[in-house]
Amino acid sequence: MPSFVIVGAQWGDEGKGKLVDAASAKADIVVRFQGGDNAGHTVWNDGVKNVLHILPSGILRPEVLCVIGGGVVINLEKMVDELKSADVPQSEWQKRLAISAEAHLILPCHVALDKAAEEALGSAKIGTTLRGIGPAYADRSARLGVRMGDLLSKEHFMVQLQKCLDAKKLTLDEKDRDINAIADRILAVAEPIKPLICDTSLILENAYKANKNILFEGAQGAMLDVSFGSYPFVTSSHTVAGSAAVGSGVGPHRLNKINGVVKAYTTRVGEGPFPSELKDAIGDRLRDIGNEYGATTGRPRRCGWIDFVALRRAIRTGSLDGLILTKLDVLDEFDEIGYCDSYEINGETVKEWPFNPEQVAAIKPIFNYVKGWKSPTDKAQIFEELPVAAQEFIKLIESKTDLTVTAISAGVDRKQLIVRVPFF
Repeated sequence: MPSFVIVGAQWGDEGKGKLVDAASAKADIVVRFQGGDNAGHTVWNDGVKNVLHILPSGILRPEVLCVIGGGVVINLEKMVDELKSADVPQSEWQKRLAISAEAHLILPCHVALDKAAEEALGSAKIGTTLRGIGPAYADRSARLGVRMGDLLSKEHFMVQLQKCLDAKKLTLDEKDRDINAIADRILAVAEPIKPLICDTSLILENAYKANKNILFEGAQGAMLDVSFGSYPFVTSSHTVAGSAAVGSGVGPHRLNKINGVVKAYTTRVGEGPFPSELKDAIGDRLRDIGNEYGATTGRPRRCGWIDFVALRRAIRTGSLDGLILTKLDVLDEFDEIGYCDSYEINGETVKEWPFNPEQVAAIKPIFNYVKGWKSPTDKAQIFEELPVAAQEFIKLIESKTDLTVTAISAGVDRKQLIVRVPFF
């Protein structure tokens, strides 16, 4: 089984959706393995924009089986709405979508808890998407969650839901714990979804034995990993590549190739450290040219130059063996282009992300600059057609990371992609 894992190598929003869509042209199966509808993967095809939050990006390819693994948390109402907006007929997605019985449900009580927690934190808030992701994962760890498989029996579902709600008597109003109202909402949308619930781990094992091409689609980015990211300003799941095995129900030896997606600059949504952030006109210009607004929340993204210190950490924690560079065209108009290869912390120069939180707060980026290319990159079909200075910038990225840039995206459409190393 040739398998290919695509994960974000920054703070999310790297353009993974386009790359997964492109790679899925050669895939038999596309798997989402973590996160929930806090993800926002944008795919453009012939000028038509599709934004996917829960569904694997392969849903737009009619020949691809899409799998939602056990590591994902699912808002059923949002997923059904997404299926409708993706303009995929029910007769089609019922044949091409499989959902793990181990995936956990995001319930209305989780959304209420998420909002209440952010309000209580005030200025110290995490900056979540308020979608209930964190509380759903918290219930999973506390063994209080309700899983997709529970929907297969109404009686069992009601027992599990009651346990989940009872544990929140001290934190939620009675209206947010109304079991009958919540059950009616969930069960109303669950009926057409129930036939899709299955043992997705077994599907993937059988695909492996049949030598099928399997594509694992990560959400968010390595620096948002709940353990290895810029904690506590992180997401609630493991976003590093190892999560592809755990969140899909396959063993680590089933993961053959791992690429990280990285923008030609850096962005971040929400609160938390962002060493290479530009709080000036250049940062505003990056945001405007790159249309840097969240696909999920619409929030403006913070923008800065590419940060090799954070990127090297993502490479190490994700065991990446290649990089996919996106949004190169955003830099086409800049006279000079910056990059951060080291930090100054309390008078010392460091090249690795600090493990001491006080040192993280004290980071000062050390910027270097290269000459811009001042010409368009979006029409290039091969590497050699890129402006020479753009080629040199890509070689700089390779030298700073000791990895090959396997593909280059310059433009939003699926056709605006230079593939240097085949995905499969």
